[in-house]
Parts: sequence; structure tokens; C-alpha cells
Amino acid sequence: MGLMRGLVLAAIALLPGLFLGLLAYILLGGNTNSTDSSDFMFLPCYGVPMLFIGAAFILGMRGDPEVE
Repeated sequence: MGLMRGLVLAAIALLPGLFLGLLAYILLGGNTNSTDSSDFMFLPCYGVPMLFIGAAFILGMRGDPEVE
């Protein structure tokens, strides 16, 4: 039950995580019109969404003691 709940919450957190990553990229001064790979910032584009998805997965795995 906990694994499924964690996976569902992580899937739901995907869209807000991507949105927050894009927002962080823009706020940190990322160039949104460039196609050059040297302008790419890895932390806002990969770190923020993965942190958000990982946190949602862990919170889903924790379980509610009142339910069980």
C-alpha cells in the first residue's frame, strides 16, 4: 500500500516539480531563448523537479499510523 501511494504521489508531483524547476531556471537568470547547451543550468532543470518528486515519494511511503 505504501509503495503504490508513494508512486502515485510522485507521479502527481511531476507537473508541479517541472513548473517549479522552470520558475527556478528563470529566476536564476537562465536564457530561455538560447538553444546552446552551454547556457543550460542542471540544478534548476534536474535538481528541483527530482527533489520535489523524491519528497512526494518519501511522504507517500511514510504511511499514516491511524489508517493501519
